[in-house]
This record gives sequence, structure tokens and C-alpha cells, in this order.
Amino acid sequence: MFENKFKVCVSLATDSVDKLPTLITRALYRGADYLEIRFDHIIYNDIDSALEISSKIKKRAIFTLRSKDESGFFDGDRREQISLLKKIGRTKPMLLDIEISILKNNNDLRKFVKDNKIPILVSSHDFRNTPNISLLLKKFQDMRKYSNYVKLVTTARNSNDNFKVLSLYDNNIKTKLIAFAMGEHGISSRLLCTLYGNAPFTYASLNTPLAPGQLDIGVMKKIYDKISKNLKNK
Repeated sequence: MFENKFKVCVSLATDSVDKLPTLITRALYRGADYLEIRFDHIIYNDIDSALEISSKIKKRAIFTLRSKDESGFFDGDRREQISLLKKIGRTKPMLLDIEISILKNNNDLRKFVKDNKIPILVSSHDFRNTPNISLLLKKFQDMRKYSNYVKLVTTARNSNDNFKVLSLYDNNIKTKLIAFAMGEHGISSRLLCTLYGNAPFTYASLNTPLAPGQLDIGVMKKIYDKISKNLKNK
């Protein structure tokens, strides 16, 4: 059987840890290749329970604690965020998402990641616009210093912004790059990053989008399945 090489990661968020097992089951049933557990959406006092549940699928999961600075829901201070990132990282998920702004400015966190050999996804989100290509490339080159896995996301104000973001793949060989643009104008880049750029995966939602322009897992898998079948028949 022909295997679909286009992988999809479903972002999961909930306000109650009790709902997390059901969300995980539903996402996997609907065809998610990977899962992103958004710990910033989960009540912080339940972090131990959330980690216990999430650890069961950690080998195929990205663990994320997104700060409000990048439109996440974690409203604690930086010291608390770093402490929680370490706690989450000790479970050794497939990838621990850490924002570049945090990583660059905290030697202790960088040392912790290195000493404990925690695989990280260095991330950056621009919710305003898409910078010019030279600035995007500079950002990418800075981020790749910290990990082989990089997530660089912007906001598309027009269709041309998709091509700006996707141009990062033109000279990328070794880095596992996930680059796309958010918003209605950026939907095509969410799909094309795996096709044009050979991104290791792209992101989808489970019914309710967690970011502007995020497609439902069912829609995304249907498109990729159709593309895969057409490639097989050529």
C-alpha cells in the first residue's frame, strides 16, 4: 500500500485535564500522525496529571507551553514558564517547543536542554505580518543555531506572503523546517510546506482552529490523500 508521506500534527487544547484523553483518542482516530499538546491551555495546577496522560503518546507528540507574547495562554512570568518547560521537558517528548525569544535569553535553559539531550523545536510566531525575504532568512539562520527542528510562522496579508515564507525552503538542506503563514491568505502555505518544502509535518485542528487559518484534520488529510494517490498513479 502506498504510504502518504505528508504528515499532519493535530494541536490539542482544553481547559480541563479530564477531557485530554478523549481529545487524544479522537485525534488519533481521525488520522493524526503527531499530536501537539498545548499545556498553556491546561490548568497549571493539573500539570502533573496532564503530563501523566500525555506521556503515553510522547514519542509522537510536541509538548508546548506558548506564552502570551506569542498569542498563547500562559500568563505566568518568565521564571515560572522556564520552570514548567523544564518539568515538561524531563518527560522527553518527541519535541519540546521552545520560543526563540526565551531560548536566546536564557543560558540556564539552553544548558538544561543540552545536558538532558532534550529534542527541541525552536519556534517563532509573527501575528502581524510577513517580513521581507532577507529578514525571514536572517531569522531562520538565527533559529537553526539552537536546533535542527525549526518552526517559523508569520501572518499572510496577501497571497504573495505565502511565497516569501516558502522561499526559506529553497536553500534549506539539513534543517527540519516547518514554515508557513497564518490567516486566510496563508492557508495554501500550510499545505504546501510539506509538498514544496518537504516539511516533516504541518499543523491541523480538531474541529476548532487554535490559530488563524488552521484547517481541520479531516480536510487536510483528504487533500493529502488525494495528492498522494495522484503521485502514485503517475
